[in-house]
Amino acid sequence: MKIKLRQLREKRNMTQRQLALRSGVAVGYINELEQGKYNNPGAEVLCKLAKALRCTIDDLVECDDDESTKS
Repeated sequence: MKIKLRQLREKRNMTQRQLALRSGVAVGYINELEQGKYNNPGAEVLCKLAKALRCTIDDLVECDDDESTKS
C-alpha cells in the first residue's frame, strides 16, 4: 500500500502543519508517512486525513499490484 498524502496535500496548497491542525494527526506522523517510514496507518488516521483533505480513503491510498491480486 502506498499513501499519496504529499501529493494530495500539495495539490490543496496545505502545509504539513495545516493538515495536522485540520486532521488532528501529529505533524511528525504526517511527515513520517510522507517520507515512507510508515506505509500502513490505521483506519482512524486514514479517515482523519481524508476528511481534512476532502477526499476519499481510496483517493489517499494506492494498493500495490501484488496486494490487489491476493485473495
